[in-house]
Amino acid sequence: MKFTRQMGRMMSDVRARQVVGFAGALALISIAQPALADGTAIESGLGTIKTWMTTVASVVGVIAVMAVGYAKLTGRMDWGKAVTVLIGIGIIFSATTIVGWMSSGA
Repeated sequence: MKFTRQMGRMMSDVRARQVVGFAGALALISIAQPALADGTAIESGLGTIKTWMTTVASVVGVIAVMAVGYAKLTGRMDWGKAVTVLIGIGIIFSATTIVGWMSSGA
């Protein structure tokens, strides 16, 4: 059906855009899925990286303690390096707690 000047417009362009916009918003709201509280993909990805790094740090920590033990066994242990190894291992495995202290203190 073609509109002529005599028929006039049924609806102005602005009003038609408003109606279409409202209908589109209503359609989007009606099909929206509720957000789940399981966390985002970024949080799960970073959690996976944290687990992986903790696993690697465990292996490296065991090897470092074994190296200190071997140095002590052979009589070449330097107490400064041994303490450094122990402090490093402590920082690695208490990183979550340390970050928690820093973030809750602010």
